[in-house]
Amino acid sequence: MGKKNIIWNDYISKNERFADFINGVIFQGEQLVQPEALITLDSKLWRTDQKKNSYHEFIRDMVKIWEYQGIKYLFGLEPEESPHLALPVKYMNYESVEYDRQYKETVKQHRNKQDLSAEEYLSGFAESDRLMPVITIGIYLGEKTWCGSTRLENMTRVKELPLELKKMAKFYNDFRVNLLDIHKLESVDVFRTDLREVFGFLKRQGSKKDLIRYVEENRMFRHLQEDAFRVLSCYGGNIKLELHKEKYRTKEGIDMCTALRELEEDAKREGIVTGHRLMNELNRRLLQDGRTEDLFRSIQDTEYQRQLMDEYGLEDKMQK
Repeated sequence: MGKKNIIWNDYISKNERFADFINGVIFQGEQLVQPEALITLDSKLWRTDQKKNSYHEFIRDMVKIWEYQGIKYLFGLEPEESPHLALPVKYMNYESVEYDRQYKETVKQHRNKQDLSAEEYLSGFAESDRLMPVITIGIYLGEKTWCGSTRLENMTRVKELPLELKKMAKFYNDFRVNLLDIHKLESVDVFRTDLREVFGFLKRQGSKKDLIRYVEENRMFRHLQEDAFRVLSCYGGNIKLELHKEKYRTKEGIDMCTALRELEEDAKREGIVTGHRLMNELNRRLLQDGRTEDLFRSIQDTEYQRQLMDEYGLEDKMQK
């Protein structure tokens, strides 16, 4: 598990946020899941093969049980940093292993109690037994456009069946991935915790102007919780935010507005310093090559100046 996953899992592990996520994504903001009704589970699962005396370990990111009106439901949240081209198989394994675990636990209980009828004994599962529904939701927090498949059928050739084999399609079992792509999230207003600000911030990473405006217009960014600030620093790709967070700390939290404003001013200052340094280097090289006419022209013509920087390989350094 990478650093980003650890930071996100620590953030979303709080029951208030986990419940807010489920309410927002599944129930469109209706407050059905209450934080106190959530129980965190061990995220490790095993698929065992007793005949071969082997097992395969599956580690999920965040798993919680929700009990509602006497029935339990299992939710698994999986952060994705980059498009996973085999995500349907990955999530299908997670869910099948969990159902297998529940089934084996039920069988074990019946074997101990010896309370099954003759018809039920073979399966070890009573007619009245029920498995806990498992719902997995991926959360795509990456910067690039999602290009992975979200359906198992897209990873197979079932759509390419020749006409005479089309009848086979109805016998094929598909698996669909539930994926929340923050870039396609229509509204963050369905969330009531600081998930609203976190998703709103990450959605605007592609436009610095929109991001700064969004932060400055939202008073919640003036006192962010530290774990929320850590998520934005990590997934926003700006290590300076995390390194200097004490500078922006207040009694209520961490002031993201001031942090971004100062970082923007620092970037401008660095840009000016870099520009002066590259201009001096360009002038030095032009004088060294005896190109005084080009030097004087570049001072008055910025477009020609860029051409000369490109010629000397300085334009790339300026962009960096």
